[in-house]
Amino acid sequence: MTPNEDRFTIEGQVVTPFSGVVARLSAAHPTLSVVDVERVVLREWEAYSASRPLVVPVGVEEGAAEMLGAETPARSDV
Repeated sequence: MTPNEDRFTIEGQVVTPFSGVVARLSAAHPTLSVVDVERVVLREWEAYSASRPLVVPVGVEEGAAEMLGAETPARSDV
């Protein structure tokens, strides 16, 4: 169970840091490698989040802006 101090709410959804989830599950399942625990958490995240994300890292927006800028043809209004 997630400690309350690791929980916060974004747009009505209670969330917790990925690293905390992996640490807690790794401690609860010491026979599994951290990589295996991460893999399971990521699979569960993909199944749970089949809809639009609530939040994204700022780097995602920056990367998308870069990609969109590269895909926009240069205008030549001379």
